[in-house]
Amino acid sequence: MKHHDDAVDAFVGSVVDDPSVLGVVISGSVARGTERAGSDVDLYLIVTEERWREAAEARRLMFTSVDGIGYDGGYYDIKLATLSYLDDAAERGDDPVRDSFSHVRVAFSRVDDLGERLRRIADVPDSRWDDLCAGFVAQCRLHGGYFLEQAHERGDRMLLAHASTHLATSAARALLAHNRVFFSGPKYLAALTRALPDKPDGFDGMLTALLEDPTPAAARTVMDAVESTVGALLPEEETLSRFVLDNELAWRTGRSPVEYR
Repeated sequence: MKHHDDAVDAFVGSVVDDPSVLGVVISGSVARGTERAGSDVDLYLIVTEERWREAAEARRLMFTSVDGIGYDGGYYDIKLATLSYLDDAAERGDDPVRDSFSHVRVAFSRVDDLGERLRRIADVPDSRWDDLCAGFVAQCRLHGGYFLEQAHERGDRMLLAHASTHLATSAARALLAHNRVFFSGPKYLAALTRALPDKPDGFDGMLTALLEDPTPAAARTVMDAVESTVGALLPEEETLSRFVLDNELAWRTGRSPVEYR
């Protein structure tokens, strides 16, 4: 919308003479073309390493501002990044950061290859998707086939809530990875799952039934749906080791637990 475009122009004009600013990248709904009249303007401000360090010390790596926004209720939602940040995101970024760069527009740049650096972040090989999917298959098998059953037998409501939530989340994320869809965050997961083109019939209802009444039967229904679609990616005999590597040994391997990838 024009008032969003005007707001972006105003922001660029406010930083274009700052030598610590290397680029301005539009993200979020404005970049995707799905903004509403009152939507905020999501921006990545690409800065020098020195500016980043100063911002980190001042706890200002992310902030909001209304200066120059130009329309009622609007604001800038600004995240700082550096060129090395973009390169790190392309190499080992998690799903939310990759998703945030999957639909972006460069509003201003002093860097010739900024567009290419951005493109690499969302360019994920099939091997990464399949590995992520296999990790979530392991999560489903343990949370649904072990922890949830123990919780049900013992009447442990805390463990039951934990296991059922993790089973539902892992099942949904396994199918997101299967469909090559980035996980943008918990508040979007239900909508992302509903929109998947390739998933078992009735899958959304299975998740709802599991969360409303987390019985072993409901868990098995979800697990069977996941197994029939993507279970072949992880041989049964590798399940426990994969779960341990992705959870209990994450501190040693240096890899984030799979739910944070």
